[in-house]
Amino acid sequence: MNRKFYALFSLISGLVLVMIVAFLLQSTTAMASPVPQQEPVIPNGLAYLQTQQQADGGILGFSGTSDPDTTARSMLAFVLAGQPVSAAVSTAGNSMMDYLASQAISFTHDITGTLFPGRAGLLLSAISLAGDNPADFGGMDLSAELQGSFQPETGAYSTTAQQGYSSGQASDLTQAWAILGLALAGDSLPEEAGQYLIQSQAVDGSWGFSDPDTTALAVTALLTSKQASAQDLVIQNALEYFHTTQLANGGWRPSWDTDPLNADSTGWILQALVTAGEDPTGQSWTVEQANPVQALVSLQKPDGSIGGTYANPYSTAEAIIGLSGVPLSNILLAPANHQAGLAVFSTDGSVYTACVSFTEDSISGMDLLQRSGLSMDTTTNPNQGTAVCGIEGVGCPSNDCFCNMPNYWSFWQRNDSGWAYSAIGSDQSQVVDGDVNAWSWGIGNPPALISYQNICEGVPIVFPTATPTSIPPTDAPQPTQAIASVQATITSRPATPVDESQNGLGTYIVYGSIIIVLGLLIYYLIQSRRK
Repeated sequence: MNRKFYALFSLISGLVLVMIVAFLLQSTTAMASPVPQQEPVIPNGLAYLQTQQQADGGILGFSGTSDPDTTARSMLAFVLAGQPVSAAVSTAGNSMMDYLASQAISFTHDITGTLFPGRAGLLLSAISLAGDNPADFGGMDLSAELQGSFQPETGAYSTTAQQGYSSGQASDLTQAWAILGLALAGDSLPEEAGQYLIQSQAVDGSWGFSDPDTTALAVTALLTSKQASAQDLVIQNALEYFHTTQLANGGWRPSWDTDPLNADSTGWILQALVTAGEDPTGQSWTVEQANPVQALVSLQKPDGSIGGTYANPYSTAEAIIGLSGVPLSNILLAPANHQAGLAVFSTDGSVYTACVSFTEDSISGMDLLQRSGLSMDTTTNPNQGTAVCGIEGVGCPSNDCFCNMPNYWSFWQRNDSGWAYSAIGSDQSQVVDGDVNAWSWGIGNPPALISYQNICEGVPIVFPTATPTSIPPTDAPQPTQAIASVQATITSRPATPVDESQNGLGTYIVYGSIIIVLGLLIYYLIQSRRK
């Protein structure tokens, strides 16, 4: 009897041991699956645009040569991303501004010398934000010529210009570009100009025959020029149009497009939303699958371009105009004249730095991070502010912001003696010209020292082999925002599923062994009873 008992006990123990090994094999394999390194969306998009810059300084257009339209939009993308246009120089030493100056007259006029008001508005927007003089650009006074196309009796900016498919006739698109260009140049606008656009809005809240791009541009133009406020019915109707036409994937597309979403439309609608004071990553703009930012980020290709089937410089520039999160109205009348440095220390020891330009006297630490072009996961608690959960795929999702404690994203501010841990949230902190902020993933120890000169003035970064810390690990600061419960789901990049393909065969073998052992056990018990 004892022998049978010990034999049975041995079989059961073996079975339990096999099950434990199976569990450990599966858990270890899943935990070891690496998360791919994520790259900055906006910097990669800008880098792609620079690869498309031709020797004359222009950006490649649909025709296969430099194109003034695409180049002007690319300039808007650079400025909104906080990058100087002068940084993009061709192999021949020409900038985008150089190219546009050489093309200004031919781009904005037909062969008879008559002005295209819409093209003039686009060019005026780009050069004004880049800091050039619109009264003396490319051998013309662009502001004066555009103002001269105003028709007082109708309120429209229109001319008889005609060339190819382009026309100077009054239209919603032409009016919106003319208003936006003059507003960004700091020129006064007659009230009739804004009324023309307001009165041409369709019943569904759109402009341009239900065109999402034209509608977004009209909203941006009216708000930037102060011809309307975000609370006005004309803007609220347009926002409702965006709600009703938003796709399940979070983005938008025109009626003719067969792609799941359109980068151009989604980019301009994002610009319209932030100009109207909306939060595109908030709950009200999050639909079945994602919010608009997530939708647009998902369109970035390995080469940095952003778009659908036909991703190109044009779609990439328009996407960055929206992804920047910076309203055109925020940089009205002047180029950026303040700079602050940002350093982000990730898990693998890499450091990402950005010198962010801004026109305001001060911005928040959260603004600085957002304008760096890095993707983020954040969550907001009404009583405690906004917490940063993940940066570029490192960290936690917004619905479980502190999932990996004691590791979290700690927020630091540089002072004369080194890094100071911020006792307040980044959305409450103030950043002024010359400041440096840092984010570090880990248990809350200070990151390696880095200066404004390293980030913004090109001084080489030299890190010590070991970074001393005055804060013992046991005294590491806790997260600035310890949010207990969250409702928002804000993820800049889709979560990467764990790849279990490599442990599938091992799992089948283990569980097959369990079945065999169980069969032998049953057979043994039956034979024992017969004896």
